[in-house]
Amino acid sequence: MRKVDTGYDDILGVNYTLHAIKLSELKILAKSWYSDFTIKSFDTRADYQYNDNSNLVEMKLSGVVSNYFYAYNEGDEFYLLDGYNRLFTDYGELDVDPTVYIKIIIDACSDHKLLSIMFRLNMWKLSKKGIHGFDTHDFLDRGFRLFMNKKFGIDIYDGGNYLTRTRSRSDFNVLDYYFKEEKKIACYWNYKFKDIIKLFSHKNVVNDFREIVSINDYLSAPFNNYYNFVNGYVMFLSWRRVSGDDSTYDFNDYVEVLKQDKFYKKLIKMSGTDSTRINVFNFFRKLHENNIKQL
Repeated sequence: MRKVDTGYDDILGVNYTLHAIKLSELKILAKSWYSDFTIKSFDTRADYQYNDNSNLVEMKLSGVVSNYFYAYNEGDEFYLLDGYNRLFTDYGELDVDPTVYIKIIIDACSDHKLLSIMFRLNMWKLSKKGIHGFDTHDFLDRGFRLFMNKKFGIDIYDGGNYLTRTRSRSDFNVLDYYFKEEKKIACYWNYKFKDIIKLFSHKNVVNDFREIVSINDYLSAPFNNYYNFVNGYVMFLSWRRVSGDDSTYDFNDYVEVLKQDKFYKKLIKMSGTDSTRINVFNFFRKLHENNIKQL
């Protein structure tokens, strides 16, 4: 890998070193950063056999010819930020080996700064459907999840099949509520673009992800409508973050408050419709507004 320049990325707001390297060499180098990880576990699409790889080849070619690769360097560790498909997948193999360029971020970045960078590098995914078509599973793709796993130790569970699943539902089903705004009629709308940026840039975003994944770690719910209570907490959490609140809101504290509240007996008998969702969110909102449980 040959260093060709240093500079400041005005969009990402970081200093970097720019390196030139053959694509085949970068593949080997990037994979060496993950020697302790099974990359294939983040690449289930590689299990499928394709009769015609031409489209996959063309997509990889366009990515190689027009984009940089990005990585983050922290001490002896390197983290790939952008380029998973081009470097780690076996399908759509190219018959050329061009010289490519990789920007390696050399600034010491906070956790939320890194998440904001990942958001910037993945914003192109929003061009298909716009922000209201924000798809958590799509956006937090294999490369994003690999980064979250290695850098923060957060393993986002993708669901598995019926026989091998380890959780009642996929983590994506819960994380999706972090990006939705509660309205009295429904919760089908994602936050607006400016608010999505606020979430990915918030100083607590990594801890929020960690908490959300943690509270979804169950096969049998501890009480009826538990999943609705989890969803309501996640929407409450993102509501506070969009409002600029950086307080700590521990889910287990709210479970304890719930069990002492008369709403608990009502919740476990609810049908799980929109009315349930609205009532759960109002439970969190009223606690916050009345300072009954200020965390």
